[in-house]
Amino acid sequence: MKNMVRKIKVLEVLYGLGYGGIRACIQNYISNINKDEFKVDVYAYGVSESPFKDQFERMGCHVHMDPANDIADKHIILFIWKLYRFIKQGGYDVVHAHCNLISAWVTLAAMIAGARIRISHSHSTAHLSGSRMQLIWSLLRRGVISCTATTQLACGRLAGETMYGRRGHFYVLPNGITIDRFMSRDENRIRELREKLNIPEGVKVYANVTRMDPPKNHIFAVDVFHEIHKIDPTAIFIYGGVIPPVQSTVDVVQARIKALGLEPFTRYTGPIMDIEHLYHLSDLWIYCSLHEGLPYGPIELQAASVPCLASDVITKEIDLGLGMVKFLSLDESPKTWAMAAVETKKQTIGNDKIKHAFMENNFCIQTNVSMLEKVYRGKLK
Repeated sequence: MKNMVRKIKVLEVLYGLGYGGIRACIQNYISNINKDEFKVDVYAYGVSESPFKDQFERMGCHVHMDPANDIADKHIILFIWKLYRFIKQGGYDVVHAHCNLISAWVTLAAMIAGARIRISHSHSTAHLSGSRMQLIWSLLRRGVISCTATTQLACGRLAGETMYGRRGHFYVLPNGITIDRFMSRDENRIRELREKLNIPEGVKVYANVTRMDPPKNHIFAVDVFHEIHKIDPTAIFIYGGVIPPVQSTVDVVQARIKALGLEPFTRYTGPIMDIEHLYHLSDLWIYCSLHEGLPYGPIELQAASVPCLASDVITKEIDLGLGMVKFLSLDESPKTWAMAAVETKKQTIGNDKIKHAFMENNFCIQTNVSMLEKVYRGKLK
């Protein structure tokens, strides 16, 4: 009888399990990982439900959501204790923390619980901001990570340097995507979306669909569209995305739209599962974030042959050399952004050229999942 080889048990730890990029990153990798070698589960704290729970479970994951453990800032010892117990009882070999600097407490809990591989993962470039006391806490957590994590990962070079320091030792694991999903067009679904959003044929569509919170800089995007509207009065602006627990950003954005008289020319989408079809419906995306790690949006847009304007605070690693990303300073006026948007023409890039660019820049999920599997095996420390 053939001997059964025990699978490597992996636990992905993150805050929430919503529409954000971290969840998408984890889901992309789990979708492509070798299920014969790895058994991957998810621990999502600070949340009691998720629209993606069924999707994870269909991939063979056990999803544990712990709304009561949203205490990493105020009750650190209890947070670590609860995680320690879960990791210990689950017998996990690998614990992969996607909590930015809060990863310090996750990797500490994993070390105490005896997990052999303990991974911290930076998904942001805003780690050391805030008051002097917050800076001290951030540096403390950086020190804990350096002592407890066996491997330090980052979605991009800048995300790694800001979390671990410029002399920090980390591997860059780009946010790989399944390219074919975004290259292909479903004309029926695109037509359905156009009808649902009441967008006439032939009008230009500009978009800023992303998480509705202040770092995404939605007000600036609205002001840019206001200037676009002066140039092209028929243009449509699509905005929205997932709403965080506090809806204040949505209210502020909609109040701004109303004050500028743009309501007839704007469409709010709310969360949308098949974002790739919205990409193909659009002519250009306005990605004016105040800070990011390495965002999925501009990467996916390039696979879909859709141009975007990006704030120059976003890492240049998102530009795959296909001529579809233009960086602008947030110090430039909305009018300058609008002029750049109107002058940018959408063009179809050949699939072979897109695939080559993704392979060259390490954004192909098949390549990156091989690297992650090496990390989980303990081959990259």
